[in-house]
Amino acid sequence: MPGVLHGHRHDTCRFCGSGDLKRYLDLGEQPPSNSFLRPEEVAAEQRFPLDVYLCRTCGLSQLGYVVSAQDIFDDYVYLSSTSRALVAHFQALIDSVIGEFQMPAQPRVVDIGCNDGIMLDRYPASYVRIGVEPSSAGEIAAAKGHHVLKSFFDPLVAQAIVERFGAANVVTMTNVFAHIDAILPVVEGLQRLLRQDGIVIIEFPYIIDTVDQVLFDTIYHEHLSYLSVTPTQALFSRYGMRCIQARRAAIGASGPAVQLFICHDAAPYAGDGSVEALVEFEKNWGLSDMAPYATFAQAVGDRTQQLRSLVQDLRSAGKRIAGFAAPAKGNTLLNTAGLTAQEITAISENNEWKIGRLAPGSHIPVVSEQEFMDGKFDYALLLAWNYLDFFLERSEYIKGGGKFIVPLPEPRILPA
Repeated sequence: MPGVLHGHRHDTCRFCGSGDLKRYLDLGEQPPSNSFLRPEEVAAEQRFPLDVYLCRTCGLSQLGYVVSAQDIFDDYVYLSSTSRALVAHFQALIDSVIGEFQMPAQPRVVDIGCNDGIMLDRYPASYVRIGVEPSSAGEIAAAKGHHVLKSFFDPLVAQAIVERFGAANVVTMTNVFAHIDAILPVVEGLQRLLRQDGIVIIEFPYIIDTVDQVLFDTIYHEHLSYLSVTPTQALFSRYGMRCIQARRAAIGASGPAVQLFICHDAAPYAGDGSVEALVEFEKNWGLSDMAPYATFAQAVGDRTQQLRSLVQDLRSAGKRIAGFAAPAKGNTLLNTAGLTAQEITAISENNEWKIGRLAPGSHIPVVSEQEFMDGKFDYALLLAWNYLDFFLERSEYIKGGGKFIVPLPEPRILPA
């Protein structure tokens, strides 16, 4: 985590500009969740307020404190392709897009926030594959032969892509839209970048799943907005674009997600009714009402206490516990529950950029999968719980008789 991180309070809604924001969740001060530390950096670690506000005008949930994106993404250790489950998820998405929307011989496809090229890799080699990535992870995508612009996305970047490659047939933003503070220029850029018959697909963790299932670990400083269809559709409509499909997905990069398909107003696509259905669902659920969020805040306290008690009981019984996988969201979970290296000995990971570092806040050592297996731990806290089924079926740790502590939606031990 080189250098000093900077941040500021955000007192108006980034979607609609309203100042009618009401705080409903306060997780205290925490370090940015992907800022894994080298041991010598612990003394200089920074923490920032992690609290969530509801815009009662448009219904968008958002962080009240923004940490500089330039600081967070300069030395970013998240690599998408290290998750085999996520690779399969994105392959299914791209296969469906290619099957549903007619593509020319050499379509232009753009992935904004392309990371290590996980999405671009899913397309046929004949496609012109373009990525936009501000972090060092983009160097991996470029080494694979993809065209990568090292930048944050805005209208100027959109224009540069159009001038060099032509307008885009497909644009994807998966687990990216929620990261952006100045969102209006990004939507303007999407409008410029997209062909008149093109499709934009954004995927994001769904705030209603977050609240209903108490998935508070998806809240961290990189995630500035907690999205739903209603305010997102209204935002795109201001730029002459319309949402034509909304698909709920059981898994995404951070948990249950929504995939929103967007086109120009004049594009030759009819909606399938799914967008309108989710907008009505959100209205009935109470998207702009404080009541469900107040219940959520209470449940967060209950879940963290349940998890801490379970871990402490196992430790008191002499059991050895490690963490399994080191996603960013796992650090929100660990820090909110107050779990440190005293309770969780180590965290296994297959991302070489994280191995040898310490988890932010908790300072639990991140070790290789082999070192984790050699440790013969009795239990493993599954921090990547959204891939539970995948790991239950394929993990060598489980095949060898290990057991997962699954923290959410509620703490339990599997296999039972």
